[in-house]
Amino acid sequence: MESHRAAAILRETGKLLTVSGANPFRVRAYERAAAALEGMTEELTERIAHGPPLSELDGVGKGLAEAIESLVETGELDLHRELLERYPPSVLDLFRVEGLGPKKLRVLVEDREITSPDQLEAACRAGELEDLPGFGKRTQEKLLASLGELSRYRDRHLMPAARKLADRLVSELSEWSGIERIELAGSARRAMETVRDLDLVVAVEEGEVDSVAESLQSLDGVERVLGAGRTKVSLRIEGGWQVDFRLVEVDQFVSAWHHFTGSKEHNIQLRGRARERGLTLNEYGVFRGDERLEVSSEEALYRYLDLEWIPPEMREGRGEIELAEADALPTLIELADLRGTLHVHTDWSDGKADLATMVQAARDLGWEYLGISDHSQAAAYAGGLTPERLREQGREIDRLNQELEDFRVLKGIECDILADGSLDLPDDCLAELDFVVASVHSSLNLSSERMTERLVRALENPHVTFLGHLTGRRLLKRESYAFDWEVVLRTAAEQGVIVELNAAPARLELDWRYIPAWLATGLPISIHPDAHSPAGLRDVQWGVAVARKAGVRAENVLNTRPLDGILNWFEG
Repeated sequence: MESHRAAAILRETGKLLTVSGANPFRVRAYERAAAALEGMTEELTERIAHGPPLSELDGVGKGLAEAIESLVETGELDLHRELLERYPPSVLDLFRVEGLGPKKLRVLVEDREITSPDQLEAACRAGELEDLPGFGKRTQEKLLASLGELSRYRDRHLMPAARKLADRLVSELSEWSGIERIELAGSARRAMETVRDLDLVVAVEEGEVDSVAESLQSLDGVERVLGAGRTKVSLRIEGGWQVDFRLVEVDQFVSAWHHFTGSKEHNIQLRGRARERGLTLNEYGVFRGDERLEVSSEEALYRYLDLEWIPPEMREGRGEIELAEADALPTLIELADLRGTLHVHTDWSDGKADLATMVQAARDLGWEYLGISDHSQAAAYAGGLTPERLREQGREIDRLNQELEDFRVLKGIECDILADGSLDLPDDCLAELDFVVASVHSSLNLSSERMTERLVRALENPHVTFLGHLTGRRLLKRESYAFDWEVVLRTAAEQGVIVELNAAPARLELDWRYIPAWLATGLPISIHPDAHSPAGLRDVQWGVAVARKAGVRAENVLNTRPLDGILNWFEG
């Protein structure tokens, strides 16, 4: 069992314990243990076999270490199984409902036996909860709005989760007899923020189709076979995933891989271009009449159409073909181009690791600098920093910098933008920092006019360096708050404030569709992980994927610059 799967089971156990009314400290123990497993750099099975002990991980006590070892050995956690016998799996979906905290959730489950979003919606619409404390008319209206959003996103998943599942399946199935090659396709390969189905294209050796198709139906975690034939096997896999395996002959693989990757618009445009050249293009190959032309690679396929190879992230039918025809496609940013990152949290606020641990994790990634930006005091729920605590943290950063060679810790803050557009900390405090990330975390329901005014006022503060997670959206959970995009982006550009590309999997904004317009102002973006743990630093990879989708070059990204370049920007 891989660490991410074990962590998921621990998190589910913690949620089920919450429903059962368990001590909050016990719940947090499971959450901390899950975070510790997610932050591991080595394979879980290897660590258990060869050490060091799991109990040496921060957040994993002796008892939980033994439980995790048993989970890996047997494939299940006794407490997790017992709780699922007591509560249906659908109760876990209630945790996705915005505005439904642990206390309210427990009341619903224990007092009203509501164990699914559908049951909650029916109860709200029937007015059956009005006699419960905390479930007045306004609360029920908010819950119904949140349930409506949840319904819209049903059966969709975050792109990073899709990529991780795909990586696991590709790694496992590549070793199977009868499979020549397997690759990710579909919207996950194109780095769309969310995906519905996971598409994997499988090149099957001659005479092995029936065997491979049958074996796929017995994969670990399969809950239901949705369809099975000689060209496609569709499975429902635990976690609510639909995975479609496209089975093709080896010499059809590249064409099928390309076909099932491209968006509908991209593929339509390419087929029209093929017809103009007397060719036929489809999932089976490139044809001139009845002759199937050799397609050894995607590059070769595009050459038949007089185009340079188009990176999969850009295959959306939004002008990329015209760029390819003119040999004008950008050289896209790569993960290795990043020299460091900013917007990172530590245990000074709501992060899971101390400053030194986060710095070491950044150094392990080969970076030159790390910007610390814990929450400001208005975020009391996250342990936000007062001016005094921020200055104390600054002194710790100074001490750490004196000990470091070839690395710099930069002082910052994620400063709340208050409802009136003022910042949460005084100007003299902000002036002492290297950078300031200004973000909205509260009063999200303002009118578009008031939210625009709020953002504009914050941007006009001379100490603001970055505008954090611009829209406040939480993918598959919460839509953007209302504001005037054009006014806010124009003001940011006029004030020299960079709009960050927040790489946290549930944010992934600035939305890739708006990035070209932002870059047209002449200002760069900066890719930030909004990390709350060492493992969270690696989320910059999802920001890079989104940037590539928008056609971003390395020179368009602030944190591809070396330390001197970053400092010059801050001082400039």
